[in-house]
Amino acid sequence: MTKRGLKAGQSSKLKYDELTRSWRRRNWRVFLVVGVVCAAFLLGSLAASIVLPRFAWALGLVGGVAFAFFMTAWISPPGWVENWQLGAWGEEATGKELRGLEAEGWVVLHDLPAVRGNVDHIVVGMGGVFLLDSKRLSGSVTVADGVMTVRRHDDPNLQYTHPGAGHLLGLARETHDRVRAATRLNTWIAPVMVIWADFPQSAVEHRCAYVAGGHIAEWLRSRPHVLAQSRVPQVASAVRAAWIEAPP
Repeated sequence: MTKRGLKAGQSSKLKYDELTRSWRRRNWRVFLVVGVVCAAFLLGSLAASIVLPRFAWALGLVGGVAFAFFMTAWISPPGWVENWQLGAWGEEATGKELRGLEAEGWVVLHDLPAVRGNVDHIVVGMGGVFLLDSKRLSGSVTVADGVMTVRRHDDPNLQYTHPGAGHLLGLARETHDRVRAATRLNTWIAPVMVIWADFPQSAVEHRCAYVAGGHIAEWLRSRPHVLAQSRVPQVASAVRAAWIEAPP
């Protein structure tokens, strides 16, 4: 947990909860109608099962279906809202992978506020300073010439180019500028997109590195050392001060 009191993925989870509550409030009339209809089926099936005990199992099934239908509607916000939940799961998964590095002396910060959005993770170790952005994607991922393409499993002809690298490079520059302004340390910040999806390449290095989620700790350990172990706490303190103590 960071000094901001947030764990990996927590701000995305909070945003998902906020948007879900707002969606339910805006559609309360729809939920009211659906709830009344489903309740009528549920109560009707219970009452009928008393009168017609021979059909209790079938009537109970009708009531269960009605209840399940309402709950499915209640917990199924639009896709753009659910994306926040998927983002939280990706960040949480990355956070778990990074715990081993913390035990080895690396410093890991999670969920830091940026001018636009937030920084998922910043990792500081002898391999340098890395800004990680977690992406949980549905499909098969390939990276060529710094462009990430996602193809749907059910139809490989359905594909799209993911635009996240540009935003991540911007966050890396913002991190560099914050650290330099706060401490005068001119430390290079390496942007890394952590991919939770089918990613056969495992790792591709470009202006932004692309690394499969299950390999992120191993990949970070393999980076050439650019900081002495004694300097890691100093650089980590500079990053922490620039992000946590300075206003976003």
